[in-house]
Amino acid sequence: MMGIAFQSLAVAGLYERENMANIQQNIRPGMHPNFELENYTDEEQKILNKLKHEWFLTRSSSKYTPPIVFGASVCRFFLMKPTTFFSEMFNLDREIVCVFSPYDKFEPRTLDAFDIVYRKLPDLRAETVCRVLISKDVNVEPAVEKLLKSDPEQPIVIPFSYKELVSGYEPYFIRSRFQKHLYSRDLFSFMSPLKKDLYFFGRKTMVLELVNRHKSGEHTGLFGLRKSGKTSILYAIERLMSINDEKLIFLDCESPSIHKLRWNELLYKLVAEYKKTIDSKAKTLDINKYSEKEAADAFSADMKSIYESKKRASVMIIFDEIERVSPKTGSSSHWKDGEDFILFWQTMRSFYQRNPEMITYLIAGTNPSPVEQHIINGQENPLFGSIPCKYVPAFSFDQIKEMVGKLGYYMGMKFDDIYLAKLTEDFGGHPFLVRQFCSILHKMCPARRPISIDKVIYEKAKEEFKRNFTEYFDMIVQVLFDWYSEEYDMLTFLANGDMDSFNKFISVYPQHIKHLLGYGLIQQGVGGYSFNIESVKDYLCKRHKYERINLSEEEKRNEISERRNKIEQGLRVLIKQTLKIHFGKETKSKVLASVDVNRREVLGGHEVEILLARNKSLLYFKDLINIIIREWDVFKNVFNIEKEKLRVILNEINEFRVDAHANMGSDDEFTQIRLHFNRIENILTSWDTI
Repeated sequence: MMGIAFQSLAVAGLYERENMANIQQNIRPGMHPNFELENYTDEEQKILNKLKHEWFLTRSSSKYTPPIVFGASVCRFFLMKPTTFFSEMFNLDREIVCVFSPYDKFEPRTLDAFDIVYRKLPDLRAETVCRVLISKDVNVEPAVEKLLKSDPEQPIVIPFSYKELVSGYEPYFIRSRFQKHLYSRDLFSFMSPLKKDLYFFGRKTMVLELVNRHKSGEHTGLFGLRKSGKTSILYAIERLMSINDEKLIFLDCESPSIHKLRWNELLYKLVAEYKKTIDSKAKTLDINKYSEKEAADAFSADMKSIYESKKRASVMIIFDEIERVSPKTGSSSHWKDGEDFILFWQTMRSFYQRNPEMITYLIAGTNPSPVEQHIINGQENPLFGSIPCKYVPAFSFDQIKEMVGKLGYYMGMKFDDIYLAKLTEDFGGHPFLVRQFCSILHKMCPARRPISIDKVIYEKAKEEFKRNFTEYFDMIVQVLFDWYSEEYDMLTFLANGDMDSFNKFISVYPQHIKHLLGYGLIQQGVGGYSFNIESVKDYLCKRHKYERINLSEEEKRNEISERRNKIEQGLRVLIKQTLKIHFGKETKSKVLASVDVNRREVLGGHEVEILLARNKSLLYFKDLINIIIREWDVFKNVFNIEKEKLRVILNEINEFRVDAHANMGSDDEFTQIRLHFNRIENILTSWDTI
């Protein structure tokens, strides 16, 4: 095992703080008078003497304190401060921790050395995101790059080998290495929940609040849209409680090892986790006691026995993705359609009421219905009225500024307040969307940094985001589409400016608005409701653009022309595919038999691929209708509509032609043609031809 030893910096009077203050304004290369060069090997001293010509070496390992030894080897470290030139180029102004690794081969655990250093420097304002590793491994750079790609939450590590720094190097070598590793790393592109504090922003107050609720013996329900940061908050709670030696059980209900369990089996698993968490030596648990009739009593008896066997402490139980073990949304049938939810939470409620000092639970997910419904399957919901429902809040402007400013800071991207405000407005303070958008900005920025984000690059990135990242919006609003269809419709009405329908919903179902407000999708002002996330509004407008009302004559004309052309193109492809499957080489004769006899000779000189080409065809819309009706036996299962009904729909679509001077008819006629369009478009979409 790699041995690591560090000399402490905690020597009284090592530096007077005013001495450091004197070098804050204009930092020049050099070495602090109290820097103890003799602590290092000859090779390391050569490196330090070279670095002092480009950086200001501030603090060294101290020989006055017993070293921290792991094994027989010693890893020395030092701190250096960027000169004014480096500070302006790389947005670095704090001291940087540098570690010497005297091993011929780099191993991932080498980076643990930095954590030890930071624990020994609690009073220093050292740089935490950027670190320097100097290794004897000549291949340290590719090894570090590979490691960081596999773990995006790692800090930025600037790697050098001893050989590179001892031998003569080009004047801009160190600068180029910093530039490469600072500006090439995309700190915005986190896709998974954050498991470390390094890049965790904006939620620390909420984490403390939720932990304090547990300490007060209170339960909590925490809900939010997909990628709103909910799971990152739960991980932060887990970290904080671990630091304070407080007990927590984390159940991921999305895992089959949870939702596949019956209610009584989950009680047994919970008791087993409780015993393991508090490290109890209580007697071995007996799963045979957890029959459906006896599980509640066995759970209570075992929990009390375990609780009394150790120093007594309350345990927080987190149920993440609670909808996976809930009625109607459960991943397994016994939770989705059975009584397992009722029986499990009846047991938990009864136990808590008699033993409030032992546990609290935090229920988290995207769907708050498990705590909102009064009656479930004809029975009282044990959770109703006992758990306050909190939503993950959107980031404020200041929180966006902190997150984007700090991450962009290390990547050489400067954001003025005007663009931070636009980020907050366009993405409603949704941290995941903001980070993904900033990731696009990073990729679009030139390699030469630092750079200030301007209007041109911001708008260019915004268009790129709209074109290629709609799946993020699908993911965010899917919870409404799946579970709250009325709220989804309300959101669509608001996006399309249909305030009459929106307000009508509120008057009939006033409770529906609380989900939209809670999720942070909309906000309420003096003048009414508006979108909180403008990019979601744009997405819904595009997705439901054919549901807008109060269109002008020109807008109606454009919609009809666009949709009719797409349907005609889709029908050509669908007809060609269907006829070829059923008739093979006879497909062309079937097509010609369906067109006017006077045109057959001309059309007969072309192959089927030309006659039924998607974008340009010699056939009319009426010809397509004739082919379908004539060969109805092969098309009836494709359209799944009565023959005469389909004929009427397609004829009305064909006859509803538009030109610059045509009258669009009444609103009822326009609504009717929209219904026809919707029906045929859905069929063509299901066959993937439109």
